[in-house]
Amino acid sequence: MGIGNLVKNISRNQGFLSALLSAAVFMSACQPASEPSELIANLNASHIAEVTSVTAIPREPLAQEVYIWQRQWRPANQTALAQSQGVFQGLRILALQAHPKPNGADIWFEVAVNHAWLQADPRPKVAVIRLDGQLSHLNDEAVIHKISQVLNSWQAKGTHITGVEIDHDSASSKLPTYRDFLKKLKAQLPAELKLSITALPAWLNSTDFPALLTYIDELVLQIHSVSDPRLGLFDATQGWQWVQQLSNISTVPYLIALPAYGSAVISTASGYKVESETPLRGQLNDSHAVEELMADPQVLQAFVHKLQSRTDAKLKGIIWFRLPLEGDKRVWPLDTLIAVAQQGELTAKIELVISSDNDIQTTLATENKAKSQQILKPQLFQLSLINRGNIAGDIPASLSLAGQACSGYDAQNGYRVKQKNGLLIWQWRAENTATLAPTDTAPSATNMPMPQAHKQTQKHMLNPVGQKVIGWARCESLYLQGIYAP
Repeated sequence: MGIGNLVKNISRNQGFLSALLSAAVFMSACQPASEPSELIANLNASHIAEVTSVTAIPREPLAQEVYIWQRQWRPANQTALAQSQGVFQGLRILALQAHPKPNGADIWFEVAVNHAWLQADPRPKVAVIRLDGQLSHLNDEAVIHKISQVLNSWQAKGTHITGVEIDHDSASSKLPTYRDFLKKLKAQLPAELKLSITALPAWLNSTDFPALLTYIDELVLQIHSVSDPRLGLFDATQGWQWVQQLSNISTVPYLIALPAYGSAVISTASGYKVESETPLRGQLNDSHAVEELMADPQVLQAFVHKLQSRTDAKLKGIIWFRLPLEGDKRVWPLDTLIAVAQQGELTAKIELVISSDNDIQTTLATENKAKSQQILKPQLFQLSLINRGNIAGDIPASLSLAGQACSGYDAQNGYRVKQKNGLLIWQWRAENTATLAPTDTAPSATNMPMPQAHKQTQKHMLNPVGQKVIGWARCESLYLQGIYAP
C-alpha cells in the first residue's frame, strides 16, 4: 500500500481512532495502570486491523473467453452461442485464414460467419486472422490489405469488434520479421482496436521475443499441442512453468489459451502425424496405428483453479479452444466445458440401454434397477452403453443379464459374450486396451513409442454423450442382474 493511501485511510478513520482513544482513557481509570508503550501498541494493532479490513480487495476471478473456430457455420453455432453466454465473457472468432502453396501463391479463405447471430450476442468480439506458420514470407502489404478488407466488410455488415488477433506460428528465428509486420499492421489499424497475437511457448526462450511485445496490446499464450503423445494434448507441469516464465517476461497483459478438444496421433515410418481439424488418414497410402488423444477435463479444471490463484496483474484471463458444437467428436461437450470453467462437478454416468422394437429399457450401470419385461414372444434386443455424464468414464468390464428363452446372442466393439448359470455375460476383452508404451528416453521422430503399425488401438473409456453398441440377443425377456462394478 502507498503512503498516500495510508494517510487517506487514517484520515477517513480519524473519528474511530478518537473514540477508541477516549474509551481507552476511560477504561484506564477503572483498570490498573498500564505502561504507555502497551497502550500505544494496542492502539496500533487495532488501527492496522481496521485499515486492513477496509482496504483489502479480493481478486476478481479471471475472465474466460472462447474461440469460435468453425470454417463452416451451421445452426449448431447459433445454439452454442446462446447456451454459452452466461459462462464465457468474450468471443474470439476465426475470420480469415492463409494457407501456403509450394509455388508461393498463398490461398486465402474468408470464413462466412453468420453476422446476424454474432450481432445478437452482446459479448465483446475479436476477429482472429490465422496466418499459417509455414508461410515462406509475410508480404506485409498484401496481408494487411486482406485484413483491412475483412474488417471493413464486418463493419459494413454491422458487426462491431473490439480487437484483432493474429495467430501466426512463426519460427523463433523469424520473430524479427514478424515484429516488423506487426509494427506496420498496428500503424494501420483503427486506434480503438486492440492488437493481440498468439504466442508459442518456444518463443519464451528467444532473445527476440521481448521486442515483439512493443507493437501489440495483448498476448495469448498457447500451452496446448501434441509435443509428446505420451503426455497428451496438455502437460500441466510444463504449462505452469511456461505461465511463470511469461509472467517474468511480459510487458503487456496476457491470457492463457487452454484446450477443450481432441486429436488423433497417426504413426508413420518417419514418426507421428497429428490429425485434428484436417483429415490426414485419407492422404496416407496404407493403414497406420491411430491413437485418439483428448484433453483431460479434470487436469484442466485443476489448472484453472491454480491460475485463478495467481496474483500477477498482467494475467487477464483464459481462452478456451474451442466452442463445442453438437456433432463435433473431437471436442468436449458444452456442459463439460462449462463445468471445468466454473469449477463444477465432473462425473461419468455410464448407462446400459436395452432396446427392442417395442420398448427401450434404460438401466443405470451403477445401480440395481432390474425389472422384468412382460414379453409374450421372442424379440431382438440391442445392448448399448451411453455416457450421460460430463466426463469420460470406464466402460463396465462385465455385464450380467438375465434372459428368458434366448435363441441367439452375440457381442461386438471389444466385448465377448458367454452363457453361464442361466445368465448372458458380456465381458470386455482386456487385450484390446493397447496404448502408447512409456519409455525413459526423450521423444523424437525415431524413438517415439507409437502403437504397433496396422493395428487400430481401442480405448476402454466412453466419452460424454458417447454411445457404444456392445451386442444383441434374441430372447423373450432380458434385463440387467446385480450391480456392476468396474
